[in-house]
Amino acid sequence: MDEGPRFFTVEEANELVGTLEIEFGRISRVREALGPVIAAVGGADAAVAILHEDTEPPAGREAEADRLRALAAELTGAIERVNATGCLVKDVEQGLVDFYSLMDDEPVFLCWQFGEPGVTHWHGVEEGFAGRRPIEGVTVVPPQFPN
Repeated sequence: MDEGPRFFTVEEANELVGTLEIEFGRISRVREALGPVIAAVGGADAAVAILHEDTEPPAGREAEADRLRALAAELTGAIERVNATGCLVKDVEQGLVDFYSLMDDEPVFLCWQFGEPGVTHWHGVEEGFAGRRPIEGVTVVPPQFPN
């Protein structure tokens, strides 16, 4: 039975930022590792064919194809873990995550981007990242790390 999307308060969304940082750190690392592997198997089209059509890799590139599959699985796993929290990965490359919320009884998205210290912006459900606006009264102080 589908209960619909999870709706977050700003505080609940901010409680997930640490987890999101870890997962998007993984995503960033995997994306960086994918570039050379994709080139090694013959480019983007060949990589897609290997992943989705079970096409055999070029001769002598079986190890790279195995690495491609492992990295793709790691990337998919990280995205699935983020989505399982109830938020939505909107853009892997930019590290964008949205959280359903209510503002004046209207559905909106709270919005976070990888590297931001917390959830401090929102946008309409139809607007997207370009329509981001600050959440009134919310300030997040970045953590101080001892050097």
